Amino acid sequence: MKLKKISSERVILFILEEISLILIFIFFGIFAYLRPKGILNIDTLIFTLYSAVPIGFVVLAESIVLFSGNFDLSVDQITGFSALCAARALMWFNGFPTTLSIFLPIIIGALCGSLNGILVGRVRLNPFVATLGTLMFFKGLKLVVAPTSIWATSLPVFYLSVGRSISTTIIVFALILVFLWFFFRYTRFGINIYAVGGNPESAHMLGINIGRTYFFTYVLSGSLCGLAALFYSGYVSAVPTNIAEGTMIFAFAGSVIGGVSLKGGRGSVINAFWGILLLGFIETGLAMFAVASEVRIVSYGILVITAVIIASFKDSLRDRILKPK
Repeated sequence: MKLKKISSERVILFILEEISLILIFIFFGIFAYLRPKGILNIDTLIFTLYSAVPIGFVVLAESIVLFSGNFDLSVDQITGFSALCAARALMWFNGFPTTLSIFLPIIIGALCGSLNGILVGRVRLNPFVATLGTLMFFKGLKLVVAPTSIWATSLPVFYLSVGRSISTTIIVFALILVFLWFFFRYTRFGINIYAVGGNPESAHMLGINIGRTYFFTYVLSGSLCGLAALFYSGYVSAVPTNIAEGTMIFAFAGSVIGGVSLKGGRGSVINAFWGILLLGFIETGLAMFAVASEVRIVSYGILVITAVIIASFKDSLRDRILKPK
């Protein structure tokens, strides 16, 4: 009887671990039944994936910070600041090498992430306090750097063409995803991030430099925000002042629903990808049914609450199963 109970708990845990993939099939089935000509169209599916890439990079940025046992409230502001700062720099310096322009927002994002890394990894501030402060800091800097939106006519064609191209966008995202999967699975530093996220004390006893690990985790997260900035700019063919505004909520929801633990040390970028795809399908479905923007906001709020409840239940169930009998 006891064996059956443990077995059923493991089945439930497996379902919760793969909840994002299950929800993708559920929502896809619902939308396919209600609007078969829309959602089953191959062009719609490709565009759904394409439109999910910019927010996908922000989800990955949040996910890797969660791996380390921390979190980042400033991912959307870093993304927006990187986009606006890079665009303004390209306007100021007309002679900037065109082919190198795509690396500019990535470098700016990495520098922004390094500030979070210093505050959390070196100064040892609470990540909530530190990233709340940098959220406001970068939000204010956006208005200083670019008080007005920057349009496509003011930017190099090559810079925007990367994010405009559906095939390039999807291929680059796939390559980054594979790279991150390999990085966290097979490299020493990637494994160290999981180690400090799971148990910082044990990781320290093993000789892992906690502060340095936190620092470079935030730098990597900032770099992904810079990538998000690049592809957001191409996707909208402009850099509006509110670019990527509010995406932190989606990043958090996508990460948690994708199976990334709020306690740190657990999760994978592949499962995070399922969370990204789920957000893309929901957004496409709501747009297909012309759902009002305020209703969408409510639905995403419900999604975040649901994600936290699922994560909490999953962690407690896992601890109960793995607890020595």
